[in-house]
Amino acid sequence: MHDLARSVDAAGGIILTRRADAWIGWRYSDAIKPGADAYLTGPAARSQATARLLAFNRAGFVDAMEVFSEEEYLADPMMTEWGTPAGLHHATATAIPVPTGDLVVVQINRRSGEPRFTHADLCRLDAFRPHLARAGLLAARWRLERLRAAADALEMIGLPAAILDAQGTTLAANALFETMTSHVRWLPRDRFAFVDPGANALLQVALTEIADPAATSVRSFPAKGKAGAPVVVHLVPTTGEARDLFDGGFGVLALTPLGSSAANVTVIQGLFDLTPAEARVASGVAEGLTVNQIASRQAVTVATVRTQIKSVFAKTGSSRQSELAALLAAQPHFPVEWPKRRDIDAPTD
Repeated sequence: MHDLARSVDAAGGIILTRRADAWIGWRYSDAIKPGADAYLTGPAARSQATARLLAFNRAGFVDAMEVFSEEEYLADPMMTEWGTPAGLHHATATAIPVPTGDLVVVQINRRSGEPRFTHADLCRLDAFRPHLARAGLLAARWRLERLRAAADALEMIGLPAAILDAQGTTLAANALFETMTSHVRWLPRDRFAFVDPGANALLQVALTEIADPAATSVRSFPAKGKAGAPVVVHLVPTTGEARDLFDGGFGVLALTPLGSSAANVTVIQGLFDLTPAEARVASGVAEGLTVNQIASRQAVTVATVRTQIKSVFAKTGSSRQSELAALLAAQPHFPVEWPKRRDIDAPTD
């Protein structure tokens, strides 16, 4: 980005990837760095810059003054929250769609006091655009292969799994997941829904917060099948580093089949990310103990147990002790025989 900017006597450049209405990754040269991360994770959502760039619909670099008046440009959050404080002014940018549905944007900035970009500057940058487009395509394809590999790895240990983005689009799914027709129904445009309405509602909430690893949405919850056979759904956000262009904003969804057996504290804790105390309380509920009996066994107050049960409800997506007990009375059931590993072509010289 630094060298690309210097080719037109600019201060620096930034390359970003956008999915839906969110920036998911970026890299920049040193001149662009001041305030960039804070801007892109917050005020950038209010900027009109990308919308106007896309509306201009040019397969090449566009000078900011072609889509903004000077007054509009200086009042846009891109400038008020980032550009002006960083000592930057005139900008030119290009948008490049890639087959994954992501959008690659490259922006070059000059420092305050320097002239706007000329037609010759834009032509020079346009000469690099095909190379940027190919690089974006290759990076996106590489990302998809990594996602498929992750799903296939989970299949090797017997877990149905899929990779989802924040809009619920399935980017990759292993063969075990595709056979879960008793729990999952496929929808148009590579989407799916759980047969269990309650599980489907929890999934939609979790997806809206998939880019936030500290979100409070339930990410491990039960889902019944057509015949009532339960599974536990785990949605693990993989937000990546802020500067990883194609790694943010998606999650790994894995299904853990359950079979009837006695409740196990360790397994319950691992399935639903419970604290040790919450897992012990949950185990007591699964055994059919009352709140008073659990409090006596754990040597804590009834109020403490009630608080812990509420927390367990939130983490498991349950709303009643009977519902929680039915869920926790089942344990993970893995295949007796591991799935055979798919043949992999031997590397060639």
